[in-house]
Amino acid sequence: MTVSQLKRRAVAPEDKTARRDAIVRAAEELSARGPGFSMEQLGRRAGVAKGTLYLYFGTREEVLLAVHEKQTHELFDVVERALAAAAPTGETVVRAGLRYLRAHPEFYPLAGNCRGMLDTNVSTEAAFAFKDGIARRLALLGIRIEELYPRLREGEGAALLMNCYALIVGLWQQVDVPVSLRSVMHRPEMQIFKIDLERQLTAALLDLWDAAARRGA
Repeated sequence: MTVSQLKRRAVAPEDKTARRDAIVRAAEELSARGPGFSMEQLGRRAGVAKGTLYLYFGTREEVLLAVHEKQTHELFDVVERALAAAAPTGETVVRAGLRYLRAHPEFYPLAGNCRGMLDTNVSTEAAFAFKDGIARRLALLGIRIEELYPRLREGEGAALLMNCYALIVGLWQQVDVPVSLRSVMHRPEMQIFKIDLERQLTAALLDLWDAAARRGA
């Protein structure tokens, strides 16, 4: 879609959807450089006036939540394809997900800040739509996992995915050194807090899926 097309008034539902998607893509591109962009910068990137942004999103945090929602569903797509492949295993699913995260490092800070966004500048309607969409995907993917491991109880497949998300967010928060500590991270007593994110995340996620496989065997 060209800038001139974006600037014209979006009347039809498909036009409004296309414009909203373009705004989210622009926000995703800015997020890849860092989360500190302004609505003015987003408007310029998306090719729309700042006031137009507020026709689609009430706040900057709602835009960031929409980016996180988009990327979470993309990660779900990766998991779904891995589960649909021939002879899927927990390891093939985990490694597919890690490849996505490696290609989208901005996923981590967006996920880590998601609760804060939901607690501050996000409307109830936007928060519910986000959670409802995630819940639907979790339920469907959970069923696929329970088909892979038939002895899992109903709901344990979705719980496995939620535990994976908690690990991703928790380990990233340990790696993301606070500004107040960055100047002292070289000290010997701080070495225990230096984490190889991908190595430890890979090991922890594989352990989770191996435990599910043993329960479902």
